[in-house]
Amino acid sequence: MNVRELLDQIKDLPPETLVCVAEIDEAFAANAANVEAVESAKIQSRKQDGTEAVELANGTEKVVVIRW
Repeated sequence: MNVRELLDQIKDLPPETLVCVAEIDEAFAANAANVEAVESAKIQSRKQDGTEAVELANGTEKVVVIRW
């Protein structure tokens, strides 16, 4: 997912909407603690399969990280 796709999905939500994080197909989510822009990420894979695919250092790509 990229920022454009994220913004398209949330454009009609009120600004007070809670941001949560959950694994795929989970029934519960954790409240997000932090949203971080990382400018030196190294993308290993763009597949949306729930595996660790981005190293948050040693690269030149920009990513958004939601932490809990």
